[in-house]
Amino acid sequence: MVDGLLTFPGGASTGHNPGMQVRDMRLGRGWSQEQLAEASGLSVRTIQRIENGQAPGLASAAALARVFDVEIDQLGATDVAEAGPVSFLDAIRGCLVRYAEFDGRAGRPEYWWFVLFVSLVTSVGTLISEAVGGIILLLLLVPLAAAGARRLHDTGRSGWWQLFALAPLGFVVPLFLLVLPTEDGES
Repeated sequence: MVDGLLTFPGGASTGHNPGMQVRDMRLGRGWSQEQLAEASGLSVRTIQRIENGQAPGLASAAALARVFDVEIDQLGATDVAEAGPVSFLDAIRGCLVRYAEFDGRAGRPEYWWFVLFVSLVTSVGTLISEAVGGIILLLLLVPLAAAGARRLHDTGRSGWWQLFALAPLGFVVPLFLLVLPTEDGES
């Protein structure tokens, strides 16, 4: 016990960690993470991230709140629209930290700041050498695709829409979708 709160071996306390709350509610029902993922419509990886302390997005928290019949604010949801303005450095840091996370949401500023960063860094690398520019672009391709998928989720669409960019002049379709405003609802 720490300050009247029960602590677990991981060090998190149930009063301050929404992930532990989700874990406790899941275990209280005798469910595995796979069963919770099926009941909520979320991926097992998303459940794991939430239980490891990452704040769920608004759509994920809404799905969990429905399953557990609790208020959404109990789950510590973060809403992209309520997050406020995103700075250039915050967008870069966020996209690089979540470099392979294709689920969730990314607001317009976060995505477009990251696109600017990728463009600038790749351009500087290309000025040094075409090979360096190509290597930099290859290294940033997965984070860029992940950020694009999260941005498309924020518009209410699948991240797979990015594949249109592989067709001749197909970049127009995802470009149009990526500039759309945030859409409320599930991601």
